[in-house]
Amino acid sequence: MTIPAGTLVPRDARDFGNYQLIAKLATGGMAEIFLARPTGSKGHDDVLVLKRILPHLAEDEHFVTMFRDEADLAAQLVHRNVCHVEKFGEYAGTWFIAMEYLHGVPLSRMMTRLSKAGKMLEIRVVAGIIIQACEGLHSAHEARGPDGALLNVVHRDVSPPNMMLCADGMVKLLDFGIAKARGANSRTRTGTVKGKNAYMSPEQILGKPLDRRSDVFALAIVMFEMLAIKRLFHRDSDFLTFKAITEEPIPEIRDRRPDVPPGMRTALLQAMARDPSGRFDTAQAFANAIRASVATLGGPATPQELARLLFTDFGDEMAARDEILKAADELATQPQPALPPPPPKPVAVAKPPPIPIPAQSGELSQRAHRPTGPLGSVPSMIIQPPTGKVTLVEPEVVDLSASMQPDTWMAEPDTNILRGHRWKSLRNTVIALVAVAAVCVAIMMIVKSSGGDKDAAVAAPVADAAVKKAIVDPPPDAFVDDGHDTIAALSHYGYFSLSANSQTTIYIDGRNMGDTPMKRVPLPPGPHKIHAVGPKGKTKDIKTTIYGGKDTDEGIINW
Repeated sequence: MTIPAGTLVPRDARDFGNYQLIAKLATGGMAEIFLARPTGSKGHDDVLVLKRILPHLAEDEHFVTMFRDEADLAAQLVHRNVCHVEKFGEYAGTWFIAMEYLHGVPLSRMMTRLSKAGKMLEIRVVAGIIIQACEGLHSAHEARGPDGALLNVVHRDVSPPNMMLCADGMVKLLDFGIAKARGANSRTRTGTVKGKNAYMSPEQILGKPLDRRSDVFALAIVMFEMLAIKRLFHRDSDFLTFKAITEEPIPEIRDRRPDVPPGMRTALLQAMARDPSGRFDTAQAFANAIRASVATLGGPATPQELARLLFTDFGDEMAARDEILKAADELATQPQPALPPPPPKPVAVAKPPPIPIPAQSGELSQRAHRPTGPLGSVPSMIIQPPTGKVTLVEPEVVDLSASMQPDTWMAEPDTNILRGHRWKSLRNTVIALVAVAAVCVAIMMIVKSSGGDKDAAVAAPVADAAVKKAIVDPPPDAFVDDGHDTIAALSHYGYFSLSANSQTTIYIDGRNMGDTPMKRVPLPPGPHKIHAVGPKGKTKDIKTTIYGGKDTDEGIINW
């Protein structure tokens, strides 16, 4: 049975061995994500997220190996700032991973809301979130195997959608599904790099060896965007994004945020050094520099303050997620089938011992003490943009949550998880709407009979053209998941060169690629349309074919 994402799971499809599936959160390229609970448990304190490999990939050895590698690695990463894997197993020929449910808001969603409202995060909040992320990353980087040797973990996809601020004020790193570690069975296919391209390090783009400093670079990009509430490197195409990361000057953060402390600015610049040797050696060193930079401001925001931020400024987001838990509680009270299916055959994953948390940190137990509303009457930690010179040089931040990869473990708040759950309360409204619709249809028929179809015939092409333009020309900064989850490395592009005897602007497949001379511009293999605009508006069109790994030189245009 195919269950649409964003809906409650039908009764006859809920049983999954020792688990009950509650709602389908998402479907990705290799797995589908469910909200679930152990069979027989009650109350939303027991809910978890179950990720199972898609049926058509269950026989693909490559994908199964990747899936197992993800579970094996994630089970070894035990830290309060890393989403924990609780079990890995197989049921009815389907491999699955059970992991903790995170009740909170993705950082991407927070930044989107702030951008639309024209507001920013207080400096201490940014410091508190980034420091916690640094601690989670450092723990992963320091993870060791059974032999005591470093696993050399590199996350490779540190980005706002993979960072969750939870209800207890804790920041959790998500999705180590593409992380690399010593001894992993699966290998990234030759010539590809993985990760969201606007958060890649220069060495990741160029296909060079990676270490923990690549994650430090990515986290620094996230920090810059949190401070500025502006995209930093995202451009209209992969090539232009790669070029911005590897070549273009990094904007001055104080042009956007004059209130950034000098020490924080220095730490940010060091973490974003293009040469890895110029960066902090560890994420912990980056965290220490940030902590010192805000010492005179009262230190980084505490978990209690971050929890208060969620429930004072993002209360509606949390309420939307609470509805999922209400549905889980209601399903738990429904009778179970008389004949449960046979249990799965789990692969044992040792449950880690509890990690002691210093009492003075004030960290809360996320499930046992989940807040249910605003925490006290305190000033908001969301601020208006500070006064001073503001240079808007980067594209405006748009909905980063649209770029959330399929393995993100939290549904977006506008996902209609409770479609069936709300039906009873909406029934009367639907009946009323049907009656109104009937009246509207009658009015339209009268207008049509009086000659209205002529106007409609004139208006229809205009509307159709508008729709087509909206499809063909999306906003230039739209963070759309275009299916390029695996981005080809530059070495596996073909290369295009073109010169001209006068300054000429070159458009490739409708995109402005700049002026001549163009030297070895990487392009995907296949046919491409070149449109050249020369002096006095003269134009010339060229059709060229690019072959992977080869150079194509179209020579010189003579005007």
